[in-house]
Amino acid sequence: MTTTRRRPYRLKTAEVASNTTIDRQTILTPKKGYRTRLVRVRVVQDITDGRHTWELYFGTAANIITDQKKGIDILAVKNLGSATTRTYLRNEGPRGLRNEVLSGRWRGTAPTNAHRIIIEYQEEP
Repeated sequence: MTTTRRRPYRLKTAEVASNTTIDRQTILTPKKGYRTRLVRVRVVQDITDGRHTWELYFGTAANIITDQKKGIDILAVKNLGSATTRTYLRNEGPRGLRNEVLSGRWRGTAPTNAHRIIIEYQEEP
């Protein structure tokens, strides 16, 4: 009889402030030699700033259209609201390559105030 040992499940959380331009922003860098597996990402607008759209993807492309296979989601953030990706089950969320960053950018018009980006993820070898 063989016994399967599962890796320990360590959920991590990071919070970053968004930029206020339409340029790509690195929002999460994995530990060297590791991959990021997403569980959920939430973008929150604390100060009234209108409706904005946020692109979320792996890699350092200028936008989500440049490398569509790396795209994760496009979130519509309401005025004084928030937007969230779906919540992925254990080992089922999108996963980047080793040492690949998680990026985001504002699509269309950038907000004048920074938004909070809350990232729930795992790091895998």
